[in-house]
Amino acid sequence: GTRLLDAVQWLPSDAETAPTIAMKRELLDARRGEVVGLLEGGEDAADEAAQLVADFAGKKLQSTGIDALIEAALMVADDLVIMKSVVVAGVVCSPSRWRLSTKLGQDMMAVHRPVAKYAEQVGGAVDTTMARLKADQPLIRANWTIEDHCALFQPVGPTAPLLSDPSQLWVRMERQTLRALPLCGGSMFTIRTYQQPITQYVARGADKARTLHSLIKRLPD
Repeated sequence: GTRLLDAVQWLPSDAETAPTIAMKRELLDARRGEVVGLLEGGEDAADEAAQLVADFAGKKLQSTGIDALIEAALMVADDLVIMKSVVVAGVVCSPSRWRLSTKLGQDMMAVHRPVAKYAEQVGGAVDTTMARLKADQPLIRANWTIEDHCALFQPVGPTAPLLSDPSQLWVRMERQTLRALPLCGGSMFTIRTYQQPITQYVARGADKARTLHSLIKRLPD
């Protein structure tokens, strides 16, 4: 589902941007080690990615390296993940039951190893797409899941279901963008997470409910 994105629409703001940034600030203050990651040698990529975000936001950076990436992450609602063949840096405050620390040093195939059928169905296409990224032409895609908790910050999956009533579930969607970092030879992956109660989602129209039902029936166990 990857397609071209007008760079003007790269990281848009909306009514949820300010409260999401406020949540990020709280996590960075209280749990920085869980939401910030950097591998040795990733400072230049973090720097280049931060500058791209700052330029888009029309703001100036006051620092460099991972501190610059943190600054940039507080300018937008999106999470930021930086790669140089493997994940080398990131500021991730809305993980969908994964930890940034476990992804550092991994390539795309390894990062997505927990995703059912990723390697067989989309792994090769993703690697090809990443190799063809351009700095001035972002790509956009989306994914979705259904969760039994409404928090944006979900680094750990529960050991058992949290709900017994399916009407209390949430539809969780990620708006993801990708673009190249030509100076360091890396790439940048942004993730903006949205959630809506499943009852509100299916109330948007019978087509939404039918599509969701069809997709769920096709999912592996």
